[in-house]
Order: sequence, then structure tokens, then C-alpha cells
Amino acid sequence: MPLITVPIVSHALGSSGVGQYAYANSIAQYFVLAAALGLPLYGTREIARIGDDKNLLSKKFWVLEGFSILLTGVVLISYFIIGLIFNFGTIYFIQSLLVVAAGLDVSWFFMGIEDFKKITIVSFFLQIITFLLIITQINSSNDLIKYALILTVATVLNPITLWYFLKKKIYFVKPKFTEMWFALKGSMVLFIPQVAIILYTNLNKTMLGALGNKTFVGVFSNALLVTTVFITLISSIDTVLMPHATRLFSQNKYNEGYVMIQRVLNFEAYFTIAIAAGIIALSDKLIPWFFGSSFSGMNTVLPILSLLVIFIPGGISISRQYLIPQNRIKEYNNSVYLGAIISVILNFMLIPTLGAVGAAIVSVAVEVLIWLIRLWDFWKSTHLGYSRWQILINVIVALIMIFVIKLLTTNMQATPITTIIQAILGTGVYLGLTTILKANPILPLLKQVRDRSSVKNRY
Repeated sequence: MPLITVPIVSHALGSSGVGQYAYANSIAQYFVLAAALGLPLYGTREIARIGDDKNLLSKKFWVLEGFSILLTGVVLISYFIIGLIFNFGTIYFIQSLLVVAAGLDVSWFFMGIEDFKKITIVSFFLQIITFLLIITQINSSNDLIKYALILTVATVLNPITLWYFLKKKIYFVKPKFTEMWFALKGSMVLFIPQVAIILYTNLNKTMLGALGNKTFVGVFSNALLVTTVFITLISSIDTVLMPHATRLFSQNKYNEGYVMIQRVLNFEAYFTIAIAAGIIALSDKLIPWFFGSSFSGMNTVLPILSLLVIFIPGGISISRQYLIPQNRIKEYNNSVYLGAIISVILNFMLIPTLGAVGAAIVSVAVEVLIWLIRLWDFWKSTHLGYSRWQILINVIVALIMIFVIKLLTTNMQATPITTIIQAILGTGVYLGLTTILKANPILPLLKQVRDRSSVKNRY
């Protein structure tokens, strides 16, 4: 859905409109983080420990949600005071509803009782409604307020809808202040790493808007969105495999778990290197028709950010399949904290002079650093990592792919047909050469499947 709505919104609002929304949203996210205060993780864990006892569930829920509502009230007052002092404008004040949504969010309760169906259905229908409203209502730069209202109201309706389903699960129990204070402190422990993460993922947009201009924010945000779509798709592998890795380590099958992680790293790298190279090769013909002329600054920013498609999934794989399953939270947090510190320092150095390009360079540098720290930790304990031969061949072939695409499509117009031709051409070159050079990890998997089928047919 984002890939469909992004060009619609980009052409309608332009880089300035998109930037105004993204800048206000980047500021709002700090208050959203403060209102949530680690409750999504802490609440899920605490509810999961209780089981099916309705009395205990009711008591625990109102203790947790009680402090959340009180905290949200304080944060919301601060939100408006800050907005009035710095005159952040209408878009900022509309997004105050995001803070309300964070305070009313009870998805952690349903996650704790392992009822994912309701969360998924509610979210899905609201996403569909949001999607339809955007493609029918957002037509020009005058629709910026309308766009902000659509996204913000949809966000706050999500948790409000979930409250309807609570009445069958719990009943009201007046929480005690001492218990709420204890829960607040427990939630705070999980809040600190979230602060570090938002510093290196969100601060760049805030600084771009404050030190540069809103157009820079729009260019950077849209470029980042393109890479995020692919990162999310690739990282879904890690979400699926994390429980399996946890099970292997809990059964002391360490070697089997480590070999699985190594295979996943090489498998992901095969695709992420190709995707990053594809974004670099296609960007100059893609940006004009997909985003519009006001996003011409993306021609430099998008190729730089395309490298995130390689390094973020690599870091996520090691954290979700190695660090977290083995409860190495300290190592995980250390990489996050260091990334946050480096991000703040480099953003202050590069954004004032380089703008969106500087923010892109910082994003890539920080994610590479986090990836290297986690990869070193994995190698130090297991002496396993990426297949150097496969990665080398993948990179060389990816560079050849970029060269071939550029060479054969230089004189073509920036149209959807050109982008399709470039994508088909690049896929053919990459798959063909990596297969010939035996650096395609899909082939061994296909061979395993074929061998297993042969054994089954034999018996």
C-alpha cells in the first residue's frame, strides 16, 4: 500500500508538503515514545506471566493502563506547551492525537494473552480505509491538513476499537498508586533502549527540518520509505525464524543454530545486495515519474540510503536469531547506545552543510557500525559469518548489473515502462551471472528439496 500511496501523495503535496508532515511527525514521535514508556514490551511480558485468571488479568491491566493514562496526560500537556512556545503549526497540533493513541493503546494486553487475531483484523480494516481515503481525497497541496487528519485519526481509532473487545476479558479494578509506581519503574527499564533507537532513526528528520528546510525532510523521508519497504520484506525472515532459533538454543543445539544463522545471513545478502544495486541503477529514471519533479534531490539521497537494505537486515538477523534468543541483551543494547551517540554527533556535523545528503550518510554510517558490532560478536563466539566468496561475487555481479542497466537504458525516457525494462534486465543479469559463477544460494536449497522428494518417492 505505501508503494501505491507514496507517488499519489508525493505528486499532490510535493516535497515541501511531505516534508512539513514528516517534520511535525518526527517531533510528535518523541512525545509518543514518552507516553508509551516501554509499556508495549513490559505490558506484554507481565500479562503473559499471569495466564487465564480473569481476576489477576483485570488487576494487572488497570495497574499498567492506570499509570499509562496518567503519564499520557502529563505528556500531552507538555506537547501543547512546547508547540505553543515554538509555534510548530497546525500539523503538529493535529498529531497530538498520536500521543492519545499511545496512551490508549492496549494491544500489549492482547499480545500477552496471545490473541493476535483482533489486533490484526482491526489494523487491517483501518489500513484499507486509510488507503482508500488517501487515493480519493489527496489531490493537491491544499490537502495537507486533510492528509494529516486521515493518518492521525486512523492511528487513534486503532486502540480505541480494541477497547471494545476488552469487556469480555477483564473488569474494572481500581489500581493502587504504589502498584502503578512500581509498574512505571519496571516499564522504564525497557524505555531507555527505545530512546536510543529513536535517536538514530528519527533525529535526522527533526534536525533536517530545524537546521535545513522542510523540502529536505520530504526528500529524505520518501527516500527512506523506499528502502524501508524492502527492509521490512527481507526482515520478515528473521521474525519467522526467531522462535526456531530460541528453541534450538534452549535445547543446547548451538552448532545447528549457528549454522542456520550463517545460512540466513548469506541468503539475505544475496537478495539485499541485488535490491540495493537495483535501487541505485533505477533511481534516476524512477524518481521523476514516481515521485514528481519536486523530489529531484532524491537522485543523490536514494542511492546512498539504498545501502541500508544490505546492512539493516544483516544487523536484525544477528540480533533476532543470536543475541535475543541467547538473552544477550547487554550486547544488543550496547550496539544501540553507541549507534545513537554516533548519530547525534555526525548529524550535527553533516546536516548543516550537506542537508538531506548528510542525513543519508549518517544513517548508513550508523547502521554499518551497528551491523559490524553485532557481526563481530557473532564471529567472536562462533567463528562463523558470511561466505566471503559468495559476497564478493554478489557485489561484483551487482556492479556489472548497474553498469549494464545504465548503459542500455541511458537514452530512454523516465517512464514506468523504462523502469519495468530496467528491473527485468537487472534481474536477468544478476540471476544469470551468480548462477553461472555458483554464487547463488537458492540452488543448494532447490537441490535439497529435490533430493528429499526423490527419497520420499523411492519409499
